[in-house]
Amino acid sequence: MKTVDVTIKKKTIQSAWNELKLLNVIGAAYAQKRSPMSELLHEIKRDIMKQKKQEKLGWKDFFEFWPLSIVVPLMLLAIILGPFFQ
Repeated sequence: MKTVDVTIKKKTIQSAWNELKLLNVIGAAYAQKRSPMSELLHEIKRDIMKQKKQEKLGWKDFFEFWPLSIVVPLMLLAIILGPFFQ
């Protein structure tokens, strides 16, 4: 098993990240670049950024969706109401 899914409150992650920054500023060995805690928080941050990037709705997604939401109903109305306006 390479990955583990865990649910953690956002406030908990933020407080741990801020604590790690503070310890890094004061020069504690606990907050060095390659410490396990530092690696864990960086991995969580990378995963969150990856999830946000996947959730982002881009303009390409809009062009895949708009025919179903705009064109199809208009075409159906044109077919149904066409004989009334001739």
